[in-house]
Amino acid sequence: MEARRLKEMAEDLKPKARLEDLSGYTVAKVKTKTKGEKRTYKYWYASWWEGDRARNVYPGSTKKMARVAATAKARKLKAEALGFR
Repeated sequence: MEARRLKEMAEDLKPKARLEDLSGYTVAKVKTKTKGEKRTYKYWYASWWEGDRARNVYPGSTKKMARVAATAKARKLKAEALGFR
């Protein structure tokens, strides 16, 4: 009885563990304006593996959201991509 309950609990945790397995990082892009002035823009990116391919998504700008919000949005995007929700 106990082993069955623990096995069911472990099965329920697999999708949750898969959602936690993602990398979040910032990317800085330097763009040249019309008068030669250079501006640096920073973005949040997240990546995870889908089968044998890496998937990279853009949750948002670092100015508009903090790391916690970007990670939450990336988890939501990953859940949609993997068909969990």
